[in-house]
Amino acid sequence: TPPELTVHSPYEGNANAINEGKRLFNWYNCSGCHFQGGGGIGPPLLGPRKYVYGSDPGNIFDTINKGRPNGMPSWGGRIPEYQVWQIVAYVRSLAGQEPSAATPARNDHLERKTAAQLK
Repeated sequence: TPPELTVHSPYEGNANAINEGKRLFNWYNCSGCHFQGGGGIGPPLLGPRKYVYGSDPGNIFDTINKGRPNGMPSWGGRIPEYQVWQIVAYVRSLAGQEPSAATPARNDHLERKTAAQLK
């Protein structure tokens, strides 16, 4: 059997690309279905989880590029490949799969409030 190929993101651990991916996530209205990563029409992307089609960069790239049955449209040819990779980096950061030093802070309304902050 041939060896399994692993596709690495060209933007893995790149803070600038993750931040740009965050901007593009909103620009292309990914948040319209994924509700800023918290899930809605589309599945949630926040926190550690296993994605249905895999959480490796290549799997997420394929999901965005080719689409998936039952709702995820194909963005291939409509979003430049380098921007898809930036969105991949951002999505992986939502799930804690990118280094925390490279990950932009979440929007305030998504952060969990501690008991002391609620007082």
